[in-house]
Amino acid sequence: MVTSTLEKEKDIKELRSTLGFTQRVFAQISGVSERNIIRWETKTVRPNTQSRIVLDRIDELCKILLDVFGTQSKISVWLNKPNKSLNGRTPVKQIISSQSTEEGLEEIIDLLNGFKLGIAS
Repeated sequence: MVTSTLEKEKDIKELRSTLGFTQRVFAQISGVSERNIIRWETKTVRPNTQSRIVLDRIDELCKILLDVFGTQSKISVWLNKPNKSLNGRTPVKQIISSQSTEEGLEEIIDLLNGFKLGIAS
């Protein structure tokens, strides 16, 4: 799994793959351009401090998703399926349409933590 410390280099492609995202969707979730994702994956450019903070939150989301669902295929289905707790929106759309990436990620992390506690559907 991807290490979640800011000091260590993240394997962006591995993180993206675990979530089942295309580069385009990962860019939208990360709040950066698709070109930046390509550069990060090829290690041509390193994410700046703000982007690394967002990547840490995405990494946290990924770890929770693996804990709740266990496999990449189940994670991908859940992230792209309309959810009653999100008023019929998919978790991916909820993150992308939030006022900020951090806010959207936090909302989905909270929802998943509710699953783990048995208080969300």
